[in-house]
Parts: sequence; C-alpha cells; structure tokens
Amino acid sequence: MTGNKLADNIILILTFLATAVCVGVFVFTEMIYQKPLPSEQVELQRLMSDNKKKAFPAPFKLDQLIINLNSRKTRLRFLSVETQLVPFNHDSDDKFESYRSMINDSIIDIAGRMTAEELNSISGKILLEERIKKSVNKLMGKQFVKGVLFTKFVIQ
Repeated sequence: MTGNKLADNIILILTFLATAVCVGVFVFTEMIYQKPLPSEQVELQRLMSDNKKKAFPAPFKLDQLIINLNSRKTRLRFLSVETQLVPFNHDSDDKFESYRSMINDSIIDIAGRMTAEELNSISGKILLEERIKKSVNKLMGKQFVKGVLFTKFVIQ
C-alpha cells in the first residue's frame, strides 16, 4: 500500500466502514424495512385527479340541420346533418353556446355551397369538415375547435 502503517490502517478502517454501511443499507431495505401498503381511498383519489387532467374534453353537440344542396338537376337535394365540435380545452362550452346560432349559420352556408356529389365522397366530407373547422375558428377569433364530428350525415 502506501508504506506508512498509520495511513494504511486508516485506509483499511475507512474501507471497512464504507463496506459495512453499504451492507447495512442493503440488509435494512431488503429484510427489515416494510413498505406501507397503499390506501385504497388515497389511490382512488389520486387516480381520479390524474384522469381529470388527461381526459379529453367532451364534444359540443349542435342541433340537427337540414340544408338545401346545390343540384344541377331539377330534383331537390337535402343534407340532414348532426354535428359535434371537439374543443381544445374543457372550458369552451360557454363560448360555443354564445356562438351557437352563428356556428349553425356558417355550417348552413358552407354545406349549401357544396353539391350532393361532392358530399357523397370521402374527400368531400373531409373538405366540409376542414371548412367548418376553419370557419368556426375564424368566427370565434381563436383556435377553439380541434375537430368536427358528424354523428348523422344523410343526403336525400
């Protein structure tokens, strides 16, 4: 070692103490210490609070609308649609409620300019969804709508 008997003894004692402390901590954590069991009530409360933070906001349901569609033929075409707006955050319901009539009017205006053939295709429905989302966000002055869901979509 170092050649100095006193320094060697000190190093040996410190090494022994460090090893004893490590073994003591291991024995205590593995054999002596018993982790307390979780309380069912506390865990349920914590789960519920975490769930509220991560839950998606509920969609805002609009009224059923019946819209006259542009038709190149003499036959009249109608769209019966029920729409739900998916907001970005939970506190948008009051804002949507105050703009409900203007949102319905913009949906009627957008869908009324489209033909039945356009709306029958998947791309037409996606286009209608994007136009409604853009129109409502522009109407409200801020990004409130994350998505648009059609719960009923019937063309006659």
